[in-house]
Amino acid sequence: MSERTISTLNKPDVGFEQTLRPTIFAEYVGQSKVKERLEIAVRAARKRGEPLDHILLSGPPGLGKTTLAHIIAHEMSTTIKATSGPAIERAADLAGLLTNLNEGEVLFIDEIHRLQRTIEEYLYTAMEEFKLDIVIDQGPNARTVRITLPRFTLIGATTRSGLLTAPLLSRFTIRERLDYYPAEDLQKIVLRSARILGVEIDQEGALEIARRSRGTPRIANNLLKRVR
Repeated sequence: MSERTISTLNKPDVGFEQTLRPTIFAEYVGQSKVKERLEIAVRAARKRGEPLDHILLSGPPGLGKTTLAHIIAHEMSTTIKATSGPAIERAADLAGLLTNLNEGEVLFIDEIHRLQRTIEEYLYTAMEEFKLDIVIDQGPNARTVRITLPRFTLIGATTRSGLLTAPLLSRFTIRERLDYYPAEDLQKIVLRSARILGVEIDQEGALEIARRSRGTPRIANNLLKRVR
């Protein structure tokens, strides 16, 4: 397949992906070491009765970072609010997200490396102290008001972790990188997706799709959608 075709197949289709998205760790195929460490972290947080530490998920597009974020929220018996770095255009946008969180909720920021630096700085005290400093008014009348936030978990996803600043990176206690999947794992993903979609496919057919998917579940599922 050409690079152009691969690029098209790796574009997210939100509705389609939600249909196929696993909701618990037991349903998630692949990334066994990453999954194991996240499961341990979730169990420990639940045992302590506390929100999970902040998590950074990195790796190429289409490998399941968003899916893992939703699974983590589900396994923590909490809700997730999702946004992306480019969607947060002003400090007020971020403040609105943070002040509307409930205790223990997950805030998921996709493409977190694309946050503007001036906005990113508001996250530092929010992540570390669960406080938000808001500047009211301008000029000589400007003053800072500190708001106490509920304890929450920030999950950031990035395809370019090298672009994250050191101050932001240091505030993620848990950092995991997702790697490309072997064909055997992709075959299992294709077979699972086929069952959900009601598509008849045998082991060999699923393996053939897996081999053509560049190690990426999103491409595998989109190929399945094309050939069904």
